[in-house]
Amino acid sequence: MIMDELNAVKQPEPGNIPADPVQEPLNPDQKKLLIKAQCAEKEGHYLAARDHFTELGKSEDALRCSEMIRLDNWREENRPHIINLAVSSGIIILVFLVSLIWLNNLQRSIKSPSVVWLNAGKVELSSYPTWFLYDRNNHLLKTSAVIDEKMKIELVKTYPLRSDSTHFGEFRQAVEQLSFQSSNIKGSSYWLLLLVSGFAAVVGVLIREILDLIRHYCYDRDLDFKAWWPWYVLRPFVGFVMGIMVILFNGTDLLFSSSGNNSETYLVAIAIIAGISVEDVMFKIRKVSQLLFGNNYEDKSGKGTTENTAPAKPQTTIVNNPENKKDKS
Repeated sequence: MIMDELNAVKQPEPGNIPADPVQEPLNPDQKKLLIKAQCAEKEGHYLAARDHFTELGKSEDALRCSEMIRLDNWREENRPHIINLAVSSGIIILVFLVSLIWLNNLQRSIKSPSVVWLNAGKVELSSYPTWFLYDRNNHLLKTSAVIDEKMKIELVKTYPLRSDSTHFGEFRQAVEQLSFQSSNIKGSSYWLLLLVSGFAAVVGVLIREILDLIRHYCYDRDLDFKAWWPWYVLRPFVGFVMGIMVILFNGTDLLFSSSGNNSETYLVAIAIIAGISVEDVMFKIRKVSQLLFGNNYEDKSGKGTTENTAPAKPQTTIVNNPENKKDKS
């Protein structure tokens, strides 16, 4: 019975089975043409190789050569933009270094403010910061930095508590005078410091752009400069403004917490970091604006204030963003 069932199953006819493709042997002329195509592809002559493969009917090889032709054209199209970015970066870095040297020389040429403190009580001050100096021989208090309120408190604490407090008022008055005179240091180089910090932030922006450019040109191979040229061209201008804002916000604890270090080196380093993370700085400034000015409006129903929330924006998909892909390097 089992044999009858097996015989009842309809067997496929031989004509319905697709035959395996058989590669026809190449004649001597075709073999020579194949060798020419392979040599042309190896030497980078993809256009000639594609024509030879097409003549031989090898579509896969012809498509591969077509893709290489497209890639070469893409590289040739983006090469001038990369060269322009490299030259511009070199010029900006050179200007930054020159301005930094200029600022350093100006700071060294400024005479450190000093105030006379007789120290009649022969008080030995405790450990004081590096920007402050007590010249015992000449009875002078000196500073190389602009003294703010926090720094004044730090200097006052150097007066030992166990010492005779009779002359403490004289020391405190001398610190107040020194703080007032130190403002001349800021006035002499403040505008130059703003300029240097702006260029420092631009250098940070260029570091970010060059790394993203290398990734999208060498690894992802999806650089589209025609679509994303504002990202590469306009971000340095935004970074310059951010570098200046770092100096303006310094000491306010609004944009970043002050470490008590107001040296030019510290501020320039912060400006470079701000240039690398422009988006983070913008987000922090937005938070500061909401904290200072608020985003509430008066409720007409008499129930107080309600949050002024803007209508939600439709979500959009960003394609080929220079930062939306994982760095493969």
